[in-house]
Amino acid sequence: MNGIEFKAKPGFKRMHNTLQIGYWGAIGLLIAFVCFDIWIGLKPQELFSAEKGIAHWSFSVPIWDTVTKSVLVPFTYFQPINPDKFDAKTAYLVVSLTNTVLAFCAYLYSIGQIRHIIGSILSGSSPFVLANASRLRKLGIAVILYSLLAKLILNIMICLLVTRIFSINLGGISLIGIIIGILVLFVSEIFKYGALLQEEHDSTI
Repeated sequence: MNGIEFKAKPGFKRMHNTLQIGYWGAIGLLIAFVCFDIWIGLKPQELFSAEKGIAHWSFSVPIWDTVTKSVLVPFTYFQPINPDKFDAKTAYLVVSLTNTVLAFCAYLYSIGQIRHIIGSILSGSSPFVLANASRLRKLGIAVILYSLLAKLILNIMICLLVTRIFSINLGGISLIGIIIGILVLFVSEIFKYGALLQEEHDSTI
C-alpha cells in the first residue's frame, strides 16, 4: 500500500499478546483433554455407567475414589433406548471427544483470524484492507457453521459409533450463534468497503 502508515495504539500489542496466550493455551488444553479422555478410555468397561434422566442421558466414570466425571446428552441427540442396547464406555468417549474437538477447533480458528487481523495492524497496515475483510468473513462463516453443525455432527457420531440407529435431529441449531455469525459477516462487508475506499484514496496520491 502507498498510503499513510497506520500507527497502532499500544493496546493492540497487549491484545495480540493476550490472543497469542489464549491460542497456544487452548492448543495445550485441547491436547490435555484429549489425552485425559484417552487415559479414561483405558479404564475397564464395567466402571462406565449410563443413567437415563428425565430429558437426557448421563454417562459417568469414576476418576478417583471421590471424583466422578460425567457428560450429559439430551434425548434429542441420543434416543432414550434401553441401556443394554449400547456400550456406555463408547458412548462416553464419543460424546466427550466430539464435543471437545469441535469446540476447541472452532475456538482456535476464530482466535486465529482475530490474531491475524490485529497482527496486520501492528505491522503498520490500516485495519481496512481486503485481507482483514476476508478474515472477518471466514470468522463469520466459521461461527455460523459451528452453530449449525456441531450438534448434528455429535448426533451422527452417536448414530454411527454407539447406537447404530439412524436418527438425525436438526433441533440443535444455535440461533444466537447464527445471528452473531451474520453480524460478523456484516462487519466484514464494512471492512471490505473501507478497504476499497482506502485503495481508491491511495491510487489518487
